[in-house]
Amino acid sequence: MTTLDNETNKRKILLITPDYMDYTSIMLDGITEYANADTYLVTTTGKKLEFIYRNTFHQIQNFFSKLILNKNQKKLFYNKAINEKLETIFEKQQDFNDILILRPDLIKETLPFIKNHGKRLIAYFWDSFSRIPEGKETIDYFDKFFSFEPKDVKRHNLLFLPNFYSPDLVIDKNKKTHFDLSYVASYDDRLDILEKILVSLSPLDLKTNINILATKTIASKNKNEKSITWFTDVLPRKETIRIMNDSNVLLDIAQPKQEGLSFRFFEAMILEKKIITTNQSVNTYDFFNPNNIFIWQNENTVPPKDFFTTRYSPVPGGIATKYALQNWVHQIFE
Repeated sequence: MTTLDNETNKRKILLITPDYMDYTSIMLDGITEYANADTYLVTTTGKKLEFIYRNTFHQIQNFFSKLILNKNQKKLFYNKAINEKLETIFEKQQDFNDILILRPDLIKETLPFIKNHGKRLIAYFWDSFSRIPEGKETIDYFDKFFSFEPKDVKRHNLLFLPNFYSPDLVIDKNKKTHFDLSYVASYDDRLDILEKILVSLSPLDLKTNINILATKTIASKNKNEKSITWFTDVLPRKETIRIMNDSNVLLDIAQPKQEGLSFRFFEAMILEKKIITTNQSVNTYDFFNPNNIFIWQNENTVPPKDFFTTRYSPVPGGIATKYALQNWVHQIFE
């Protein structure tokens, strides 16, 4: 695939996104390369944007400010910090060819200001409106609004675009795996489902590698849970890829009220790893193969033992490339 703009003058693109750690860098580099762009970045989450109460009185003061004056000091602080970041960018570059925003609901108040600085305003939403209903309130601000959630696309006449796999994924076919099943995720309300899945799989006597990111308090409380490795710092992407490469099967537990596919499916496609998932919508995708993907519905739906030992059936190249970062960039900025 060729780049989108082969002219001497590169297009100017602004990416506004929560800080998704490595995925932010992957998107930024991908846009720069595949859209042939000078790319700028504004993050809408991070420590510099966290509101910290000075003391208990300050916290009480904010409570009554919200209750009586309808003024949220935390929100005012956040909006001011975002505006300062945007103004710094717009001083350097006043007009952009395209401005791409992820999670536009976080900065709804600043969208009119942002729109004045871009020829096109584009959104990408990799959450569902069922989980984040504020997202649908921003649709009308955008020239193009992409979502990975099929039901939101149909209901709100959006553009469907799944997640992607990145160029840093490299399969090592000569590597011997040490685990039957691996899982890397943050601590949330999916933990109950994880425990049910592990119990249902216990008769298979699998060797598992389960990793959960949590706060120090939560990790400390659960330190006696031997089936799970708890960590308090975000794993470097290279370590996450190493964990996936060291297992025959990956586990994916969908967020409640969400049908869009996580990155795990597309990473597994390139690393040639099978998946056990709770996301039943995956069987509607062109890469679905029951030899590679097992849909877990309840404690009575357990894959056979040979699911973990038989070889992965590679996805045809023409299908796999549809989900490459390069194609994701192309569809957004075409």
